[in-house]
Amino acid sequence: MAWQTPTLAALIDRMRGAFRAEMPGSDAWIWPNNITPTAKVVAGGIFELFGRLDWRMRQMFASKAEGKYLDRHAYELGLSRRPAAPAYGTVTITATAASAVASGARFSAASGQEYRALSGAAIGGAGTFDVSVVAMADGAAANAVGGTPLAAVSGFTGAGTLAVAAVGITGGSDMEGDESLRARILFRKRNPPHGGAPADYVGWAMEVSGVTRVFVERLHAGAGTVRVFFLMDEIYADGIPPSGEVARVRDHLETVIPASAGLTVAAPVAVPVDVTVSGLSPDSTAVREAIRAELKEMLLRRAIVSGTDSTHPAMPYLASPFTLSRSWVSQAVSEAADEARHVLAAPTSDLAFDPGEIPVLGDLNFV
Repeated sequence: MAWQTPTLAALIDRMRGAFRAEMPGSDAWIWPNNITPTAKVVAGGIFELFGRLDWRMRQMFASKAEGKYLDRHAYELGLSRRPAAPAYGTVTITATAASAVASGARFSAASGQEYRALSGAAIGGAGTFDVSVVAMADGAAANAVGGTPLAAVSGFTGAGTLAVAAVGITGGSDMEGDESLRARILFRKRNPPHGGAPADYVGWAMEVSGVTRVFVERLHAGAGTVRVFFLMDEIYADGIPPSGEVARVRDHLETVIPASAGLTVAAPVAVPVDVTVSGLSPDSTAVREAIRAELKEMLLRRAIVSGTDSTHPAMPYLASPFTLSRSWVSQAVSEAADEARHVLAAPTSDLAFDPGEIPVLGDLNFV
């Protein structure tokens, strides 16, 4: 039988019983007497000891450990917590007259994020030129999509407009949390390295900060080839990474993959799935938002990148042919808090996806 830590109340009763058994004629249930508080103090100390032992036991296993103890489990496998990282990218200056950017110039976005120029550049008249920049602070909040307007804080002379270049400012990430690190540790334990097996590509890609999901397609362009899709759910809309992140993951993978592998790294193509719900009861804003949250969670849990690889139950990370079941959509709506009934008007059937595609929530309508 599994050990169950006694509750504090149960321990107090046990101590009272012990006093009665060992001191005939005493009764720790009667107040006032000094045995009653003594029983409580002893029981409280034992309860704290049990709590400490329970906590220490949890740190022995990667599935339960936390903080520095989880880091120790990672260390034993050659893994480490992904550190926070700054975002890098390019700023495009569209000048209307002769303009210059000094090395170290600072730019700011409306969000409050600031960027520093890594080198200087200048133009003698109207035109455009680019400057490489790095975020002033580490973290995912500094990532910016192409076209984001910027303002010059210092180091810019001339006239014109400033904006993030089309490739965006990418690569910024927060310190890896316990749950992400735990998932990588458990995946590594369950999938020992095999010199280029599909699970190895998942593990390698997950070493890149910001990556949350990875799907592998073997033989996508013939013998010796592999295509890796990845998502960054905590950073970008629908988890779809921009080209700058794709290049960053490719650069990392090329340092660890077998020399003979023909590698392709790609971002999945997001395909919006429009959902229409009729006859919702109760029809309230809270229920509608709960339905939206459940649909997003369902897609995060069930959706994979569709591909040409074979389906294997032991390898759910393979990019194999994927069909989104209509029943999953209806079930997600039913699981929303306080939902009593509904009729799923759309989609009207299961939805199949082409290689490289992944479903994301589109328009959610209520009629």
